[in-house]
Amino acid sequence: MATYRNYAFVVMMAMATYLADAFSSKVALPAYTYLGLVYLFLVFTLLKVWVAKAEVLENKNKWVRRSMAASMLRMLLALIFIVITFVNTRKADIPFTVLYCVYFVLFLFFEISEKRIKLRPDSTEQSKS
Repeated sequence: MATYRNYAFVVMMAMATYLADAFSSKVALPAYTYLGLVYLFLVFTLLKVWVAKAEVLENKNKWVRRSMAASMLRMLLALIFIVITFVNTRKADIPFTVLYCVYFVLFLFFEISEKRIKLRPDSTEQSKS
């Protein structure tokens, strides 16, 4: 169910992170930054597939319930990953935290834009003339 847009989005974010890590002499990103990117990709993709299964069903209420549950699970699973990372490293890694939060927000914007396209596929700007 994951489209090529999702894969391209993750590859672009991974390349941007790698370039920032390679050419920045002041900040060294730990390896689990990339693991966080892969984790977010898996969480968002699996929850998208779970919600998409409800679209096939005739009951629209089930789609709404699954969408709301997926939103809560997405946030909870993202927080669980960052807490586990902080417990394992025993220190607050500011570059990782900032990048992980930026990844989460970008994934969220990307998914919202896809949902908006699905909700109103035929909506266009109306000219006032």
